Amino acid sequence: MAERSTTELSSRRLLIHSLASLIDQALLSGLNFALGLILVRLATKEAYGVYAQLYVAGIFASTFIEALITGPLTTIAPGKTEQERARLIGLLLRFQWMLSLALALLFGLGTGVVASLTGIDTHPVLLALSFAIYVFTNAQREYHRSVSFIEAKPREVLQTDIAYALGVAAGVGVLLLLGYLTVPAVLLVLGLANVVGMWRSAEYPAAGKQPQDRIAFREAVTEVLRRGRWALPGAMVAWATNYSYLYLAAAALGVAATAELNASRLLLMPISLTVLAWSRVARPMVSRLFIARDWKHLDRLAWASVAGIELLTIGYVAVLWLALPWLQAHVLGEKYHGLEPLVLAWGGYFAINAARWIGSSWLTSNDQYKLLLLSGIASLIIMLIATSIALPLYGAWGAVLALIIVEVFDLVLIWAVFLPLVRRRNA
Repeated sequence: MAERSTTELSSRRLLIHSLASLIDQALLSGLNFALGLILVRLATKEAYGVYAQLYVAGIFASTFIEALITGPLTTIAPGKTEQERARLIGLLLRFQWMLSLALALLFGLGTGVVASLTGIDTHPVLLALSFAIYVFTNAQREYHRSVSFIEAKPREVLQTDIAYALGVAAGVGVLLLLGYLTVPAVLLVLGLANVVGMWRSAEYPAAGKQPQDRIAFREAVTEVLRRGRWALPGAMVAWATNYSYLYLAAAALGVAATAELNASRLLLMPISLTVLAWSRVARPMVSRLFIARDWKHLDRLAWASVAGIELLTIGYVAVLWLALPWLQAHVLGEKYHGLEPLVLAWGGYFAINAARWIGSSWLTSNDQYKLLLLSGIASLIIMLIATSIALPLYGAWGAVLALIIVEVFDLVLIWAVFLPLVRRRNA
């Protein structure tokens, strides 16, 4: 009876936290959706194509930091006491600042050089500076969000993102009034809004200058890097598998093709953010279930998660398909006429991606970074082969087709091979 009560309490807590996280991701999804539509409607295809590529580069920076710090922290933290967890979070916050600052400077410099050489923006210095600010501040907000999820406080995440959303809305509103909707200006608004979002973030004990503090800092960094050294290559390969199509399409078909690909994908992004909301809440619980070897509740949670996400995906794609003629006429405009095949293709991609993502989260929660690296390398090879064949034959649609092929391959590999292997090892 006590066991059942504990299970029911955990399930209820997961449901409540999932709803709060879902509301949070709905907010972020709506914000990104609205900003994307504003750029689609008011900016040129080339400007939106540049924004899309820089946004994806920002995802690369976030992925890099998550693989080295917040991903391993999410796995380690549930096994710590409250005091140990607070200390670890504070120590890693310092590491987060150091790493994100280095990445911001590197990405800003690279953006400025590329913009100068290619002429993709009339103000390469402003573009570089605004992108560096965005990368740095976004890394800090994501760290505070991850900590709140680890501590099972999704309402604090929601408060952070409400402040962020209000900052973005106010900043973009000013740009629209001034008639200055440029890519550097939009990136600067996003960067400053990240700062607004963190104004109520909690403080944690950080490392000082005493020898014991320096030792504790090194030990904390070593602890996350022990896992991150395997997570990082896998995360980078996964990023290349999921997003390099934009750069390949730009090289083969031009910047306008990346705008069409991103505009059609933008309409399906709420699905991806819903899956992300689920994983942020569920991963700490999955880690605890793995530690307890509670296979029964793991199976139940896995199938319930897949079924719920797929039902949401199918429902959303159906509604979007019915609304597409209206969106084409009143929102997307003539510049993006004929996106129906791309939207349908992205719907199939996200349906497969959702189930695959849940399996990947299970492996991450059980510290199986080596298997994820193998999965990522195999998927990247399949993606490069599929893209080299499909892109010349089918154009922009071929890029999505190549991603679908990769997702099907990875889905089968994770659910049919890796997860059963992990269970046999643990048993």
